[in-house]
Amino acid sequence: MSLSCAIEACKRKSRALCHGCNTNFCPDHFKEHVDLINSRMNPLADEINTLNNQLLLFDVDEVIDKCRQKLDKWRHESHAIVDLGEKRKQLHQLKLKINELIREQDATHDDISSLKATINGIKRDVNQYEENGVVVDVNPLIINQDLVYIEQWTSNEFDISTLASSYRTIACSKDNWPAMTSNNHFLLIDQYPNLCLYDENLTLLKEYPCDYDKIPDMCWSSALNNFIIITEGHGVFLMNENLTSLECIQTIEKKPWLSCTCSDSTLFLTMNGSGSDIFQFNFLSSFQFMKQWKSPQTC
Repeated sequence: MSLSCAIEACKRKSRALCHGCNTNFCPDHFKEHVDLINSRMNPLADEINTLNNQLLLFDVDEVIDKCRQKLDKWRHESHAIVDLGEKRKQLHQLKLKINELIREQDATHDDISSLKATINGIKRDVNQYEENGVVVDVNPLIINQDLVYIEQWTSNEFDISTLASSYRTIACSKDNWPAMTSNNHFLLIDQYPNLCLYDENLTLLKEYPCDYDKIPDMCWSSALNNFIIITEGHGVFLMNENLTSLECIQTIEKKPWLSCTCSDSTLFLTMNGSGSDIFQFNFLSSFQFMKQWKSPQTC
């Protein structure tokens, strides 16, 4: 037997079930229900942007000064930069999540509740930074004087036989050196024609076919939670940790890139050639070009 629409004033039969709230609706009221949920996403996106702008306006030196009574200046700087950087990364991930939900129009009540809770938690931390600075609690550093022993030696006396034996080896192509990178869990190696993912025990977990014959370098971005892979002339790519998708970054030109590295918010690239310039791209604005350093600044 057909169920009635959950709206009391509506006498029509239900034609759709919202799995997010387990409620039956007629076609018209189901559309209104979906539109209402989606309309609540834009204010959340505005809150994220407001918080992000608030963090960007922070004077890190002022935050550091409020902590100076507990630690020396360099300790305050380290903790302040790391903590604020973590909050910016959280905001970036929230922005990506909200944009995806708005684009797909696939938000549920649970999504909105979870996002609100996360945003409120970041708000509390931001307000604490403004009022009290970064709270740092550390234990005293106890150094064991016998922990490190440095024996006097000269370069001519170095004996390679004293090195420990290799833990494990991985067979690689003899034609060229393989590009590789790692995060806290996995090692990624270019083994043409595949990208190979290994665990901490160097056990092969997965292979991803890759048609590009030359991958000169790759790196891991904790901010994006992705591997960044560069190719010679085919572009720069993002690869997720599970090797299930390879996405080309359209905002970066396809040039003969040679090497890469990244910080919490930016990607740095160099090209194949003597005295290459260094190019800087911004994670937070879809890898838009930021700056270029030219020779002789670069070498």
